[in-house]
Amino acid sequence: MNRLEILGNIASGKTTLCQGLHNEGKIAVFEDFQKNPFFKDFYDDPIAYSFETEITFLLQHYHSIKKQKETASLACDYSLLLDVAYADVNLAGDRHKLFLEIVKELQKEIGSPSQFVYLVCPEEILLQRIKIRNRDVETTITIDYLKSLSKAISLRVNKIVSQIPVVTIDSDAIDFRADIKGIRQLDVI
Repeated sequence: MNRLEILGNIASGKTTLCQGLHNEGKIAVFEDFQKNPFFKDFYDDPIAYSFETEITFLLQHYHSIKKQKETASLACDYSLLLDVAYADVNLAGDRHKLFLEIVKELQKEIGSPSQFVYLVCPEEILLQRIKIRNRDVETTITIDYLKSLSKAISLRVNKIVSQIPVVTIDSDAIDFRADIKGIRQLDVI
């Protein structure tokens, strides 16, 4: 399977890019964050609900990829590597270690993606986008949290870049909603 996983911070354009790739012929799989029963609780109290939130997202992502095993070319608006970066920020100690062990086990079955698309964007822009999309649960997201996620994602990408191709895109410079020509020019189609 040729699997492309898109990773980036909150509101970096993952879903919009994936939709554009879908419109250009890729089979797309989208994260349905609302199906995670712990999502709202996490934003209400991140410390209390981080483990179940992160594990649920991981299993949802794994399951979606597993179901598409026979698909020749797949684009995901999420990434198990991104799940690990979230865990780096939101989990500590034994729970973080357990999470990483589960990821290793799941990747034995589904393998690694063929390619990553890494969307980078200044945190100030991300926060603006979060405010514009106006999701009630995201009102507590801070610039510091976005910076922590950006750093964790960057560290994880730097560890994997020698093993799996990574296309890095400044998602502040390309409007994936309006610029289908820009999507066509990406080295991911």
